[in-house]
Amino acid sequence: MSQEIGATLLPPARVDFFASDARTADTAQALSNDWRFARVHVEIIREGIESAITRYSQTASPEVIVIETDDISQAFIERLTALAGYCAAGTDAVVIGPQNDVHLYRDLVGMGVRDYLVRPVSFDEIAGVISKSLIDKKGLGSSRLVSVIGAKGGVGTTAMAQLLAVTLSETLDQRTVFLEAAGSISTAGVALGLEPLASLTETARIVSSGSDDDIKRIVQKSTDHLSVLLSGGDAMLNDRPDADGMEAVINRLMQKNPLVIADLSCALPAVQKRFLTRSAHIIVVSTPMIAALRNARTLMRELKTMRAGLQHVDAVVNMQGAADGYDVSMSDIAKVLEKEPAVKIPFLPKLFMEAEVTGKVTSFARLPSDVQKSLMALAARAGAVAEKSLGEGAAAPVKSNPADMIKSLFKKK
Repeated sequence: MSQEIGATLLPPARVDFFASDARTADTAQALSNDWRFARVHVEIIREGIESAITRYSQTASPEVIVIETDDISQAFIERLTALAGYCAAGTDAVVIGPQNDVHLYRDLVGMGVRDYLVRPVSFDEIAGVISKSLIDKKGLGSSRLVSVIGAKGGVGTTAMAQLLAVTLSETLDQRTVFLEAAGSISTAGVALGLEPLASLTETARIVSSGSDDDIKRIVQKSTDHLSVLLSGGDAMLNDRPDADGMEAVINRLMQKNPLVIADLSCALPAVQKRFLTRSAHIIVVSTPMIAALRNARTLMRELKTMRAGLQHVDAVVNMQGAADGYDVSMSDIAKVLEKEPAVKIPFLPKLFMEAEVTGKVTSFARLPSDVQKSLMALAARAGAVAEKSLGEGAAAPVKSNPADMIKSLFKKK
């Protein structure tokens, strides 16, 4: 009867708890301390259903009402029906009761109650039910936002985001939208062979408030399963849409598309942070050189604090061997980032520069077989889809040489 809570920042909403039990009230209070509920106002009322009826006969009901009861008799059902008469259309009700009763559960669900939970309820149970309710209400369904961010400029963030989008759409057959979040300053359209059809300001306005037909006019079809939303034409030195404006874009895209891959290179820091808190999965791109890894370490630590862990964060090390003799070893990189890199890509200048010259995304098929396999596994994990087999014959991984002074440079503070 419970729902699993996802790894995404929930939309702004209000949830009222009518909790008679102290443990239930404590569990409800814990929601406010979870980063996913940062924009959800949770109010705890230590009274029962009669108080709820009185309250909503005078004020508007919230998105979700949680009612705890010791009484599961017909009398409670009748009071619940009375409560429904005072609630706005679309308000979800969750009931917490004293015992497991299948017939009661069916009766409650049949009359429109979202779920019935048995006391004592765990944090994951109540958080899962509420998060599923709020996401369903905001039209996000089971869509996933995957963000790709670089440790610094020049590490191949855009190329990695495009490779990920192509792998998910063409190799794993998932309907995917590739979104760049920076406007004119971005180079995302070059390798895709596409020109932006609107400025970033226009894109934010059209996608957030325009019709479906308006959106179709600026979202370009790249392949059967891949659509692309590029922006350009803005003055590069002017202000760009803020975090709220860009969040409205992803909200709308996720109403109709199961996967959105966001390229955050060159995006405003506030936009990057908002996308990262909303993302189901994050990919941090770095090179194996000290300067990039310093930034990657800092970024990973920020993400660990922001998201209460790195369970849905992966690292990609790009351009292995570009500075032969100065690459940090993979064992040291894993220590620095507190994660084993999910994908290690050798320095392939001809293959990657070809994309900018020909207007075609770097070919997945021309990547070394070991990179193909690790990229496929990363794409499947980020997109929450089944991974396909590539067969045998993987090439030997490219070896990197340790750089001097790594231990002193990357000591934990």
